[in-house]
Amino acid sequence: MPLPELSKLGCLTSDDALELKSLPKSIIVLGGGAVALEFAQFFARFDVAVTVLQRSAHVLSDFDDDSGAEIEAALRNEGITVHTGCKIKDAQNVGESKVIVYEQGADIHEVDAEMVFHGLGRSPNTELLCLDNAGVRTERGRIISDEQMRTSVPHIFAGGDCTGPHEIVHIAVQQGEVAGHNILNSDSLEAMDYRLLTSVVFTDPQAAVVGLTEKQAKAQGISYIAASYPFNDHGKSIIMEAMHGFVKLLCDPKSGEILGAACIGPMGGELIHEIVIAMAKRMTVGELAVIPHYHPTLAEIWTYPAEDLVEKIAI
Repeated sequence: MPLPELSKLGCLTSDDALELKSLPKSIIVLGGGAVALEFAQFFARFDVAVTVLQRSAHVLSDFDDDSGAEIEAALRNEGITVHTGCKIKDAQNVGESKVIVYEQGADIHEVDAEMVFHGLGRSPNTELLCLDNAGVRTERGRIISDEQMRTSVPHIFAGGDCTGPHEIVHIAVQQGEVAGHNILNSDSLEAMDYRLLTSVVFTDPQAAVVGLTEKQAKAQGISYIAASYPFNDHGKSIIMEAMHGFVKLLCDPKSGEILGAACIGPMGGELIHEIVIAMAKRMTVGELAVIPHYHPTLAEIWTYPAEDLVEKIAI
């Protein structure tokens, strides 16, 4: 818990929320990550008054700011109150209500609701394993392991959410496969490769990314150029009345190799896999742009930013 007082409120977790026998009239959702936003929208669509409090400047802080801003706009559009740049200062039980006091800029605010949903993340439940006795190093419960999934004890390997750094099912499976291979084949070790790291948030619209974001590229000093295209100018999404969001491609400014992509929009979790495959084969934006796409489909939207980037590279 980021604040000791929160533990006294009786906050809901994602497990608790799915066991509710009745719905509250109002709820405060703490956090702006995948779980927090998915449940915020879940409650809102059952006519619960929802307030989201997020510490960062935008929700989905691991994504680029344009992605977070687009999701915020969609949530607000359906009546969810979203406050960003918030620092929780206090939490209290007041009668039948739960009150959160938070700082936003130079001002102090408070919001009350029947329930509070804790969506600020979880810690690995490794304490009962007594890993210290085996000499296995941990950090805040997370088992420290290298790219070969080896822990600080050479013959002990770890994979999945207990080690991170990404709490995603298919990544956990890959880590388990790498660990299993290396346990059995010490003379031909494999290593995890996170180049194709994919994340999907199942809000409406969905938010999905693969590879580098602009934030990551800038932080790592990787040169790139980017182009995007909005769903509100795309035929199939207009027909579907699903016009929030956009797709974005990042590529190497010289070779045109695709470095990353984002899809904020309808079926984003499905559409992102076209770019996962393209990146797996190290395709360029030029190669993607000339692949035939059926019309009208959502998938053809990828060709538009690809064509824009081809022109930028040519210039």
